[in-house]
Amino acid sequence: MTDIRHIAAAACDYTNFDAVIVGSGPSGSIVARTLAEKGRRVAVLEYGGLVSPGAMHEPHQAAYSKALTSNGPADGNPWTACCVGGGMQFYNAITFRYRQSDLSASQYLGTDMEVDWPINLRDLEPCYSQIEHLLEIGGTNGHSSYPASPRGVMLSEAMQELGMGPKNILLAIRAPGNPGGCVKCSACDELVCPTDARASVLARNILDDSGLPGTISVFYGCFVNRVEIRSNGRAEALECYVPLSSELIRIPVERVVVCANAIQSAALMLRSKSGHAPQGIGNESDLVGRGLSFKISGYSVGHVDPADCGSDALASHWGPHATVYTDEFYEHNDVPCRFGGLIYEANFHSPSKNVGRVRLHYIAGDEPWSHNRIVLDDAADREGIPYIRFEYRNSENDRERIGFLADRADEILRHLGAYRIEREPSSHAKGSSHLHGTMRAGCDPRSSVVDSCGRVHGFTNIHVMDGSVMNFAGNSNPTHTIMANARRMALSLE
Repeated sequence: MTDIRHIAAAACDYTNFDAVIVGSGPSGSIVARTLAEKGRRVAVLEYGGLVSPGAMHEPHQAAYSKALTSNGPADGNPWTACCVGGGMQFYNAITFRYRQSDLSASQYLGTDMEVDWPINLRDLEPCYSQIEHLLEIGGTNGHSSYPASPRGVMLSEAMQELGMGPKNILLAIRAPGNPGGCVKCSACDELVCPTDARASVLARNILDDSGLPGTISVFYGCFVNRVEIRSNGRAEALECYVPLSSELIRIPVERVVVCANAIQSAALMLRSKSGHAPQGIGNESDLVGRGLSFKISGYSVGHVDPADCGSDALASHWGPHATVYTDEFYEHNDVPCRFGGLIYEANFHSPSKNVGRVRLHYIAGDEPWSHNRIVLDDAADREGIPYIRFEYRNSENDRERIGFLADRADEILRHLGAYRIEREPSSHAKGSSHLHGTMRAGCDPRSSVVDSCGRVHGFTNIHVMDGSVMNFAGNSNPTHTIMANARRMALSLE
């Protein structure tokens, strides 16, 4: 059984570990499991602790520092979630596979950075299948698909009538009526599932080393401040801050795999300046932190008279955040640059807020530009850690693409009979659960930070295996792909 404990209670010899992983979210956890399957002894370091069933994301994250945004205030979100298991503890369980167009988007987009991934979809497919098995994703491996909600059925009919090809979303949630299935206890986005029906790192035992030839130890309450390196390009130790005791500790490493998210992984490399890496680890070409991508996204809300559509479809919603979508405009000649994204049902977090309202989410990958980046500010937080600052603005092409998807979402809502449609103010530039870029992958150190297997160019035992290595963010939700790609990279380690 995996040892999960606060690092202050971990009286252990860190030299016993073959690899130390920074971050216990979906990427860090699947890397840990993959290495343990290969017989390795793995330590996972996590800043946040264990979260309780039913906990909500916003109040949980309130205790952790913000980032400075382009406008100056500290209102950016540099974390997915600070807890054992990371963002999967709170996510909406949408598990799309990416398409080849996501990995070779240069056919549609042109920026000042490398857009295409250094791998093909066929490289990911075996790992996608393995993740689907581990997470019990509905509609795969014999697992029941999650049925469309009453609101989803209504949206599907409207999409169908408009020729937009509705589909049921593949969800990593055990369907109602199955053993351990969803009991629809709430509207479940941004909430820790209290019944484990929704897949997460902990609910599906991704970190459980029982029966594996190797071992996994998780130590939380530990913020990794910097990586110490030797002159020969090897990581020697991690300098870590323990908020509980306000002390710095030093953890020696044989190999380090950074999976802290696209913001924190880049910030860690930038903090790790030394005589051997004066600009930070992997930053000889000034690429660390650049190509920051948040996904362009937005929400439209239609106000509909329940008498027009039936009480079930417009009553309080209990269950998944989304059950139906359309990908009609993923690649479509009418979309600006012919490359769009998804439109899907997006219920409010509170069941009662859904009464008489239908909400749609539209999402697409933003263009990666070198001026979109994270930097370390001169100001520091209360623990003395430099603030992270986002420098980010969307291109005209991005604005036109998301505007097209918003117009199509409004069209669906009008077809439902919405008497008023409101677009929620966009906040994606402040960070979100979709964090990509900043540690780009490729063969050439002049245009990338890591190679196709996540090894930092010029360093023999420093790897990055999270969403930061994604050259293009992709047009759909990334969790499934982040996990599959992390497993692919971890399998390459000797």
